[in-house]
Amino acid sequence: MKVGIVGSGFVGATAAYALVMQGIGRHVVLVDKNTDRAAAEANDIAHAVPFASPINVRSGGYSDLAGCRVIVLCAGVGQKPGESRLQLLQRNAEVFREVVPAVLKHAPEAVLVVATNPVDVMTHLAARFASDCGVPAGRVLGSGTTLDTARFRSLLGEYCGVDSRHVHAYVIREHGDSEVLTWSLATVGGMPLADFARMRAMDRPDDIRNDIDTRVRGAAYTIISGKGATY
Repeated sequence: MKVGIVGSGFVGATAAYALVMQGIGRHVVLVDKNTDRAAAEANDIAHAVPFASPINVRSGGYSDLAGCRVIVLCAGVGQKPGESRLQLLQRNAEVFREVVPAVLKHAPEAVLVVATNPVDVMTHLAARFASDCGVPAGRVLGSGTTLDTARFRSLLGEYCGVDSRHVHAYVIREHGDSEVLTWSLATVGGMPLADFARMRAMDRPDDIRNDIDTRVRGAAYTIISGKGATY
């Protein structure tokens, strides 16, 4: 399978690296307006192949996306410290207005996966731009609240003293400030969280819940203030 990644910044490069480490696909193409950056990232990631999976990693232009089954859209500007995801909308909408038609011109059968923030709105815009190109909107997906869900599970696992892979809990609605943590559906090792907390005699459950909610909801701002981006 051939996978394209448009946008070779922190998110795009990390996505390519993850594909190599997990052995997903056989060909990965990095495309970026900054061709030097794309080439450098492709070379750097390709050097990890001997210790990972046999995947061909290279950079290219939009025409090199021909034949891709999946294309991950990471193009756009990053979120600045103190900036909300919605404040990114105007700038990144203009980027997608150019990128989506260019991608679909060469890979009209590909599934588009949107990772650019604000991801929910950007996915909606990408679907609209795809429809304008004659591509069904159903072939446009967004990463949604996957990252928020991972943060939720990680913090729950930390508080419960359990491997977070055995924690099942979900964040719904949007990837942003109005996200909703579904506490009533959370389970630990298959056991409802409330039952697990009683069994372990966990103290101050309301304080823990409020702390986790705050940390999940504010994770992006905290990470961006410390390292400049989340990826």
